[in-house]
Amino acid sequence: MKTSVKFIALFITLTVLTLSTLAQKESPVIDQSELLKKFEGTWICEIGKDTIAQWDMIPFGTGFDARLKYTSLGKIIKEGKGLYGYDKILDKIVEAGITKGKDIAVYVMWFTSDTRWVLIPYSDLPAPEKAGFKMEGEFRSPDNLVETNFENNRIVKIKSWTKAKQ
Repeated sequence: MKTSVKFIALFITLTVLTLSTLAQKESPVIDQSELLKKFEGTWICEIGKDTIAQWDMIPFGTGFDARLKYTSLGKIIKEGKGLYGYDKILDKIVEAGITKGKDIAVYVMWFTSDTRWVLIPYSDLPAPEKAGFKMEGEFRSPDNLVETNFENNRIVKIKSWTKAKQ
């Protein structure tokens, strides 16, 4: 009897260890700071007729100095700057940005896979599902990314960015 109880206990222990090892292999850790590097470079997006957005992600320390400029018919119509960096405590990417004529905005972003990410206002981090604004993004290739903006869970804008040739 004691032998069969020991055998059953050993069997259960090995089964639990095997299943937990398999579960760890199926859900790899996403390296947020490494994936942030995918944004490096100059990105171009056609916003509308005769209107182009240029987004420069310039390496700075362990993050990026970001510069955004919309031009229409050769004139700058919107301009902003931002700072992106990885926050180890949150295990997320934080962005603080200012667009000329507007207040500062702070966002938090995280990758959900090697190619997809979510961005919400930092103030909505305690309850992301309740965020009034949310952006979901995807790298379709190393040179193309698509952003889908949501307001109150409804799509309001989709932008496709192409990396400029260096």
